[in-house]
Amino acid sequence: MGINNSSNDIWKTWQNYSGFENRSFRFTEDMRPLFYKWLGITPDSYVLDAGCGTGVFARYLAVAITNGHVDGFDINQGFIEYGNQKLKDLNLTDKVTLRLDDGFNLSTNDNTYDAVTNYTYIGVLSDPVAGLKEMIRVCKPGGVVSCVVATNAIPRIVWQGDYPFEGADELQRLFNEESNIFSKYARKNTDFNQSEEWHALRYPKLFEHCGLKHIEIHPFAYTFSYNDEKHPLEYRKELLKKEIKDDISWITARYNEKKDIYVEHGFDGKKLKRLIELMKVKLDYVSNHFENDKSFEWTGGLNFIVSGIKA
Repeated sequence: MGINNSSNDIWKTWQNYSGFENRSFRFTEDMRPLFYKWLGITPDSYVLDAGCGTGVFARYLAVAITNGHVDGFDINQGFIEYGNQKLKDLNLTDKVTLRLDDGFNLSTNDNTYDAVTNYTYIGVLSDPVAGLKEMIRVCKPGGVVSCVVATNAIPRIVWQGDYPFEGADELQRLFNEESNIFSKYARKNTDFNQSEEWHALRYPKLFEHCGLKHIEIHPFAYTFSYNDEKHPLEYRKELLKKEIKDDISWITARYNEKKDIYVEHGFDGKKLKRLIELMKVKLDYVSNHFENDKSFEWTGGLNFIVSGIKA
């Protein structure tokens, strides 16, 4: 299969850094021992995080690494620069190294790492088979190669919350309508959509196809509420504000790109305009009332880890 670079070119210039950083709540302390077990990571492991983005997952993995190290790579220079600054800020440069590299032709010798993993990386590649084979190449024999996968087969749950401002129920309805159209119809026609041949639910077969042995599948759910008091108040507030701003930008961009598909399924420009208006009302409300708010907005979804051992 030849490599189509269209999606790779998109990721080279992608600038939504907060979208990657916001994933941190999915990797909780109570799940850490299970993640290490499933990913084949020990305190002495040398680990590669493929398609690391801003390094959120690499930083999470590095916490229990004592005598080993975590490397991460991405094709996006901005991600690497942002991620390396975060490492400096958190004093983690001795545990994690992020670099610019090409996932189809890594600048790494064969059989280098004890474990090679990634979070939602394989699914956005133009050629998942070539990307996974390159991950396998740099893993030591007997080491674990794994993918942490966010499946679209079970849609992400997004509850906009029981907000008291006028139009809150309408916001939830319009948000759901737009999301459903995008997931069912518009997403299939974007450069970010993974191929039907190697859809997320077929990753175990992909692993077998690429020669991995002892393949295992481990599902895990994640949830996050902006009123969950185990997280600092200011962190939750700023995270929610960023989420709303990112959603406004992302929804507007994908609607403009796939307008004909949206209109065909009943979501016209008037609905988009109203949705954006209500999201801005919500942003204003959150900015001024978050400290006393108990709307319990939350999000959740299903991920799973597929792992295999290199023969």
